[in-house]
Amino acid sequence: MRVKKVKAADLHTLVDMDWVDRSRRPYRKGDTVYVPVTSGYPYDLSIPGRRRRGRGYQRLGDTVVFHGNRPEERDIHDVMVREEPACILFIPGHTGSLRVPSYEVIFGTPHEVLHRECGISYWLDPTKVMFSQGNRGEKERIASLIRSSGNTERIADMFAGIGYFTLMSAAAGGMVHAMEMNYESYAYLLKNIQANELADRIQADCGDCRDYLSGSYDRVIMGHFDAACYLPDALSHIRSDGTLHLHTICPDEEAIKNTICDYGFDAQISVHRVKKYAPQIWHYVLDVVVV
Repeated sequence: MRVKKVKAADLHTLVDMDWVDRSRRPYRKGDTVYVPVTSGYPYDLSIPGRRRRGRGYQRLGDTVVFHGNRPEERDIHDVMVREEPACILFIPGHTGSLRVPSYEVIFGTPHEVLHRECGISYWLDPTKVMFSQGNRGEKERIASLIRSSGNTERIADMFAGIGYFTLMSAAAGGMVHAMEMNYESYAYLLKNIQANELADRIQADCGDCRDYLSGSYDRVIMGHFDAACYLPDALSHIRSDGTLHLHTICPDEEAIKNTICDYGFDAQISVHRVKKYAPQIWHYVLDVVVV
C-alpha cells in the first residue's frame, strides 16, 4: 500500500485532497498517520497492505464493536489477537427515537472511549449513545460544501447526537445550532464541543428540535430516518437557496418535492448514497436546495 506520512494533528487538512485513497483505511503509529495514496500521485513509501478477510467491526478507542448478527467465536478470537481490545461489544441495533443502543458485553467492561476521526475527537460510551463510522464520507462531504461556500454559514443540526455532523461543520467554518433530545448524547455533545475547542462556533440545545429552531439557516442537517416528518419545521427556517440534507432509507424525491411545493416552495433535489443499511437497503441523503 502506497502511503504518505502525516502528523496526526494535521489529518483534518486532508479532507479535500484528491490524492487520498478513501477506499483504504489510514494506519496510525504514535503521532504519525500513514495515509493511503491514490494511484498516480506521489507517495512517501510503500507498506504491507493491512486488509483482512472476515467479519467487519468498528474500533472506538480501545473498544471493538460488532454490529448486525452476533459474531462467531472465530471472529471474536481474530479481533482479540489483532486488536488486543479492552472491551468487545455486540450492538445489533438502536431502539426508539432517542437511538439508544441495544448491546451485549462479549469481553471486558464497557467504558467511556475517545475516538478520533478526520481530525475531530469524539468522547462517548458505546453502550449509551450511537456512533456510526459509516457516515464518515458524508461528514467529509458536508464539511467540504461548507468550506467551498465562501460564506460563514448559519447551520442547523436538528439531530446532533454527540456531534457527528455538528463538530465537522463548525470546524469547516460554519456557525452551528445543534439540537439533541437524548440527554446522554447531549452531555457528550457538550463535552466534545469543549474537547475540540469549538464553543465559539456552536450553540447547543437539549430537547425537541422543533421547539428550538429559530431564525433562518443557510443549511439544515436532518440526520434521522424520520427526517421527512420534520420537513414543515425545517422549511419554516430555511433561507431562499438554502440546502436541506435529508437522511432516509426511502429516497422518494417526488414525495419530498410535493411536500415542499405544498408549503409554497420549489426545490432542486440530488440523491447521495451513504452506506449499506441492511440487505438490499441503503442509507441515502437527499440534498434539497429550496428555491
